[in-house]
Amino acid sequence: MKGLGFGLERIGVAALRYPLIFSIVLLVVTVVAASYIPSVKFNGNVISVVPQQSENFKNYDRQKRDFRNFSRDVAIIIKSPRINTASGLEDLRFMQLELAITDGISSAVSLFSIPDPDPITGELKQFFPNQIKDDAEATALLGRLVRDYPQASSLISDDQDSVLLLVALDLGINAGNDKKAFEAFANLKKSVEENAPQDFEIYYSGLTPIGITILDTLIKDQVRLTLMGLAFGALIAMLFFRSIIAAFVCAVPPMLTAIWSIGMFGIFNIPITYLTTILPTLALVLAYADGIVLYHRWNKLNSTESSGVDSRRANLKEAVLKVGPASALTSLTTAFAISSFALSSSEALVEFAWIGVFLVIFAFLAVIVGVPVLGVWLMKVGLIKQQQHKEGGFSFGGLSQKIYESNHLAISLAALGSVIALFYVHAALQPDYRITDYLPSDSQSLKAEKISNEVFGGRSLIFFSVPVVEQGAMSSATNRKRLGEVTELLSDDFKSSKVFSLHSLWQSFEDETVAKIASQLETAPETTRQGYISKDGNRMLVSLRTPSSQSITETSVLVERIEKSLSKLGYADEIIITGFPVLLATEFTTIINDLRTSLLVAVLVGILLIGLATRSMFFAAVAAIPNLFPILLTELIIYMRGGNINVTEVVALTLAFGIAIDNAVHVINVYNNEKNTGKDVQTALRDAILEVAPALGASTLIICASTAVILTSALPILSIIGTLIIAILVIALFTNLTILPANILTLSRVFTTKNTKE
Repeated sequence: MKGLGFGLERIGVAALRYPLIFSIVLLVVTVVAASYIPSVKFNGNVISVVPQQSENFKNYDRQKRDFRNFSRDVAIIIKSPRINTASGLEDLRFMQLELAITDGISSAVSLFSIPDPDPITGELKQFFPNQIKDDAEATALLGRLVRDYPQASSLISDDQDSVLLLVALDLGINAGNDKKAFEAFANLKKSVEENAPQDFEIYYSGLTPIGITILDTLIKDQVRLTLMGLAFGALIAMLFFRSIIAAFVCAVPPMLTAIWSIGMFGIFNIPITYLTTILPTLALVLAYADGIVLYHRWNKLNSTESSGVDSRRANLKEAVLKVGPASALTSLTTAFAISSFALSSSEALVEFAWIGVFLVIFAFLAVIVGVPVLGVWLMKVGLIKQQQHKEGGFSFGGLSQKIYESNHLAISLAALGSVIALFYVHAALQPDYRITDYLPSDSQSLKAEKISNEVFGGRSLIFFSVPVVEQGAMSSATNRKRLGEVTELLSDDFKSSKVFSLHSLWQSFEDETVAKIASQLETAPETTRQGYISKDGNRMLVSLRTPSSQSITETSVLVERIEKSLSKLGYADEIIITGFPVLLATEFTTIINDLRTSLLVAVLVGILLIGLATRSMFFAAVAAIPNLFPILLTELIIYMRGGNINVTEVVALTLAFGIAIDNAVHVINVYNNEKNTGKDVQTALRDAILEVAPALGASTLIICASTAVILTSALPILSIIGTLIIAILVIALFTNLTILPANILTLSRVFTTKNTKE
């Protein structure tokens, strides 16, 4: 089996031959990358994964252009026992007035924004008087408000101790600009802090505060997770090799990988997102895994050969030639697994794929160049000596041997049957996504979303863009009738307080009064009309409030139900249903299904790559089941938890497979080396397992420990990724040390001796 690593291990041999040149290159590249780290940007946009060219995104974008960008609205939740008092209402009115004139804010809406049309003239007057005399009048006003205008109940809680103040950020043509939105939000918070009474408890709900929360967490996590991953990996390497020098050698490649990876984001001006933030940490744990296997082989050779710098250098070259091909192949399989994300229709996931591929390459180069170069210099200063240290307690190869030799045929058949059965679970899993799952559990944003959902029924809006019948917008009675049809049809299915349009405001008025109000609306400023009538006057808007915690599955069912109701209307096909929850429900379902297909492609390509590299389908066949089993078993755990799978979980499964299959490559590599010495199958396999099991155990433990730092992330999605990767790697270590050897013993009788030796 020649060319397992397609000759890429020769890079390490060249580094040994010209250590000074490669040292200078490493130093220059590292310094340049490190200099760009301070310029790295972060992006907290939660819809960055959505395909920008999809029809649903275009509808979402059209709604923003036709009317306005509701997604940037901020719902300020105010809790106070004084809300239903005269002083509490006056404080609320003052806050609204101050916010309305704050930079970066185009409008502020509260209970005081609800109009009270004059039934005779149609003139829109304020519902609340200029001054509220006492608490009794405040109570009476609130009672009449909720009675006469049911939609007002969406702005005040049933027990009247909480109110909403809805703020629209003034972003103009920069509606999609996170930086400008965050600056406007900062001005908003400053104004609230300056004008809110001390007994007003304030929370901020909406996509903008959610984005800021995720952004802040990303920035805090990136440095902390990277440093903790390096520290944990070095600690376990030291425990395994029982040497500080060994831990240092094993820690340098991951450190280089982390610097190069984070620096790359700065060099190419690519912002780190909630998806890509995991990649530098994964790249450094890959470097740890390959580095410890390489150092393990070198250390073992040093412990058995004669002393002297030349022999140690020769041992290092032999270790590179023996382990390098497997490391190259593991990097290729991991890169191919990550590149499968490029099959998605999401531009963000395609970007994730190619960034991941480059970071895997960085990890391989850091190991194949870093360990030889560092080894040369440490040998020259006398820090690496012959028989310097013994390795620690990860030697469970004997236990593995007892398991697979006990009844290899039964193990192989049981594993095959389990994989076939588990494919049912893979097919049964349904796509799922909730935006609130991306918020830190202790964040004020999550608390705000919970209050908004539980007390006010949510502020996540589904929009219905209804075409007019004739020109004239609201001045046309025919148009008003159509708007009423849609509004009332939705109100029949949902609480009327959850459905809102201009019809909701005037449905209890006389036709003459409505006509007068509509006439005045025609001459009203665009900022007044843009929430109800499109800028060109050709469309009318109806909105439906839903909880932000609603899953995409629930939203899809809801939209199907609505479409069935609207189908009664002759113009149903002309109504555009959109909004943030609809966008997520349609696009994320497609993305998740695409990613699950990509996962299977990654598995297939990874296994075929082993066959291609070894020039033998025998090794592809023996590696298939041991590396499918961990993925499918983990999917069973996900299924038992609720039957749904989200974007993060599919990403984690694919990443974990790319790492887990590395164990199979190292087992096959060492087994083949032993087999080529003339040993029979069973002896070669036994010696290979005893040789490789300690290194695989240590590298798996290092990866799990380094990945475990992700569990400390405040972002729940990263904790999910970390948990799934650890689970898969632990299972994969077991399957590749038991099922894989059992398959070799079982299938070696099926495949010809020629195939086995190739």
